[in-house]
Amino acid sequence: MKITIRTRTLKTGSRSIYLDFYEKGKRWSEYLNLFLVPDDAPDARRLNEAAMAKANEIKSKRMLGIDEDETEADNGNSKQLPKRIFVDWLDSHIEGIRRNPSYSPATYRNYRSCVNIIKEYLKYHRRPRFLMSKIDKKFIVGLLDFMKNTYKNTKSPDNPKDMSLHTLHLHQSTLVRMLNAAVKEGVMDKNPFYALGRHERIAKQQSEREYLTKEELLALIEAPTTNETTKRAFLFCCFTGLRYSDVSALTWRNIKQINDGLVVSIQSMQKTGKQVTIPLNQSALNWLPDRNGCKPGEKVFDMTCLSACDRCLKKMAVAAGIEKNVSFHTSRHSMATLSLAAGGDLYTVGKLLGHTSINSTQVYADVVMGTKIEAVNRISKYFQIK
Repeated sequence: MKITIRTRTLKTGSRSIYLDFYEKGKRWSEYLNLFLVPDDAPDARRLNEAAMAKANEIKSKRMLGIDEDETEADNGNSKQLPKRIFVDWLDSHIEGIRRNPSYSPATYRNYRSCVNIIKEYLKYHRRPRFLMSKIDKKFIVGLLDFMKNTYKNTKSPDNPKDMSLHTLHLHQSTLVRMLNAAVKEGVMDKNPFYALGRHERIAKQQSEREYLTKEELLALIEAPTTNETTKRAFLFCCFTGLRYSDVSALTWRNIKQINDGLVVSIQSMQKTGKQVTIPLNQSALNWLPDRNGCKPGEKVFDMTCLSACDRCLKKMAVAAGIEKNVSFHTSRHSMATLSLAAGGDLYTVGKLLGHTSINSTQVYADVVMGTKIEAVNRISKYFQIK
């Protein structure tokens, strides 16, 4: 095995030190939590020599096959804690989540994905039997760095990509919840994540919610399509707020007649597990296909996979002259913003969308407020005295 020292320049001007491992055509890195300060920094030479000396010391241990944790003195806590192998506890924990009916399938998938990344991190550092008592701030910082700079999303094996900042923050949140659970179970004495400074954590990104205006929606209705079912399902969701996961599983049993007309009634939404009932207005009914004698258990829309739907919608958007990044989830955002712009209140719109918190709906209200301000300013400019 070949081991080399590498540095990476940070925004602050300092350089982070890594060890790069090469073996049998594979390469992986270890984050050392050591830094070289800029040459013009006070006492830079002494600090940098000490950091490089420590890096070379760790390199020598790795070449001898010594895990640094094995040579360090026990902090005293690990003797009082049960010796649990991290990956074994993780497998047990997410199995409990899978069996717990209060967690949705989507939540379980998020946990499972996070656990798989942690296993990759341990495998890259050849520590598959890592003990939970050894998890400290250095371990967490190294894991987050691995997620940001080394790990590749393998959903598309032919084109692996870095994870988005939104996904990174989601996995960080999942990691924190799992470590909190470990503390409650008594297999860890504290969660070391809380020792990280703000700059060491993955910041939450303000997600951009693309939505269609009334004019853009009308243009999309007139646009040609390569898949009529996708178009119908998307436009149906623009007037109901359903997610792809819910509309793709929608059966005729979910379409019910009540005194005030037809409604979509879903006992458990795919993402949240919450029940939702959505009245169908005429615009939604226009895109509901004919039942043609279908049985209650048959699907309303015979849909393709989400990625195929998104490709179809992007072509429709181009044909309609829409420059926004349109995906299937754009229909849900469009329903929310158009409903609020038409005078709907936050509470009602939130209930239609199946939100568990009014804060989730408030984001759309902020978007609508920006549109209203622009409109008011245009009126003011129109009546400006020259």
